[in-house]
Amino acid sequence: MVRRFTYREYNHLKILRKVKLTSAENHFTPRLYKDLEDKEFAISLFRKTLLNRTAINKEIDLKTQNWDSDRIANVDFVLLQMAICEVKNFPSIPAKVTINEYLEIAKEYSTPKSSIFINGILDKLVKEYTEAGTLNKIGRGLM
Repeated sequence: MVRRFTYREYNHLKILRKVKLTSAENHFTPRLYKDLEDKEFAISLFRKTLLNRTAINKEIDLKTQNWDSDRIANVDFVLLQMAICEVKNFPSIPAKVTINEYLEIAKEYSTPKSSIFINGILDKLVKEYTEAGTLNKIGRGLM
């Protein structure tokens, strides 16, 4: 029987095949930011997430009352904090885009079922914000 590679393994193989003796030492280390705007966004998201952590954690607690807090992966909790902060504090980013981005991150860096869990929490929160009129999004196609 022939073993098939996962998507992630295939991407790792592609990277390994490109390595040459003359490759730079940082060949396997991706750039942290693609540009200055990307860096500024990351810093702003980090600061706003920390500054609003107490309120964000209360919202997460309200949506995960049926979950034992020890069962929630640390990565999932941090991703929820960041996603909620982004939904509430970055009006130019559509809520759907935020949800999709954090689901992709969860698929890559957390447990197999994390994306389902995170999607459920974020979807409920966005619906609640929309119904309450507290979802502050501006521009075309941002709802």
